[in-house]
Amino acid sequence: MLMSEWGVHWQAFGVTVSLFLAIIGGWKFLHDINQIRKHQDDQEALRRTEFFLAQHRRLFDDEDLFSVLKNLDGDYPALADEPFWDKNRKFLTFIEEIELLIRSGKLQSDAACYMFGYYALCARDGKNFNIGIDTAREHWAIFQDFCERHEKFRQAHPQGPGKALML
Repeated sequence: MLMSEWGVHWQAFGVTVSLFLAIIGGWKFLHDINQIRKHQDDQEALRRTEFFLAQHRRLFDDEDLFSVLKNLDGDYPALADEPFWDKNRKFLTFIEEIELLIRSGKLQSDAACYMFGYYALCARDGKNFNIGIDTAREHWAIFQDFCERHEKFRQAHPQGPGKALML
C-alpha cells in the first residue's frame, strides 16, 4: 500500500476510536446525571420523612397538644374544662396545618390521614371537646375538610392502608 492509503486507514481508525470514546463519554455523562438526580430524590424523600415525623412528634412533645391527645380517645370530661379550650383550639390549628401541608404537596394524604385522622374525628365528634369551641365549617373549614378527607380514606381502606402507605 502506498503511504496515502495508510493515511486514510489511520484516519478512519482515529475517527472510529474518537467516536467510540465520545459514545462512552456521553453514556458516562448521562449515567452521572441520573445518579445525581436519584441522590437528590433520595435526599428529598429523607427530608419529607423527617418533616413528617417531626409533625407527628409535635403531638407528643408539645404539652398542650399531648394533654388534648391523651383525652381525645375517650372524650374525657377534662376536655370540657375552660383551661382546655385554648389547648383544643391549638389542636384544631395543628390539624388545619396538616391539611394545608397536604394541599401544598408537602405531605402525602394517605399517610397524614392514617397518622392524624383518627384524632381529628375524635375531636370533631367529641361532645366534651366541642364545649367552649364551635368547630362548625364556617369557623374551622380546613379542619372539617381534613375530617372529610379522613372519612374517605377510611372508606377506601376499611382494614387500614396496608403496605401501600408511603411518605
